[in-house]
Amino acid sequence: MKKISQLREQKKKTTRDAILKTAQKLFAEKGFENTAVEDITRRINIAQSTFFNYFPRKEDIIPEMFHKKLPALKKRWHEILNSSASIKIKIHDIFHSTAQLAAKNENISRALLINNIASLNQTYDRIFFEEFRTFLERLLEQGQEQGQIRRDVPAIRLATLLEGIFNLFVIDCLVKRLSKLSSDDLYERLNLCLEGLLLKNDGSEREPSRHTP
Repeated sequence: MKKISQLREQKKKTTRDAILKTAQKLFAEKGFENTAVEDITRRINIAQSTFFNYFPRKEDIIPEMFHKKLPALKKRWHEILNSSASIKIKIHDIFHSTAQLAAKNENISRALLINNIASLNQTYDRIFFEEFRTFLERLLEQGQEQGQIRRDVPAIRLATLLEGIFNLFVIDCLVKRLSKLSSDDLYERLNLCLEGLLLKNDGSEREPSRHTP
């Protein structure tokens, strides 16, 4: 009986993995919007009802795909956090590595972003965004402890600000298509923002601009 149960669970895992692998390939080939559930099920020869046993909607595949990519990305974030580079360089490196992931999975990233925007008043898996913000908070706390980041604003508020810059950049690239994820635009936006976050070399805060209310 136990062996039968194990075989059943293994079959479920094999089917789920096949759906995810096939969907990711089709999304890359045709785009998320142009891929139907039928395209996925036909490719791996399963019934559409079987697909919906695993994923109630096609959109529910997207968070699962990012769940699988998060461990490698988080490992890279930890390497950056523990490096001896300045906080400014660390922030740039985290943004660059995250943008690279989005660029390599452009159709999936676009779908994830659009579905999060469309689901603001619904339950939707925001684990990627929450992990990104939490890690930025840890990095900014490190910068505050080291005297590189201003301390008069909580790290979580600064992290939310930086997350917003990254999200708007990705929206401009993937939704509005105003620039490419590999462009220098993100670097320039970050530099403008960091001017207000970083402390001067002597540890004192920068003077606020004269037009600040």
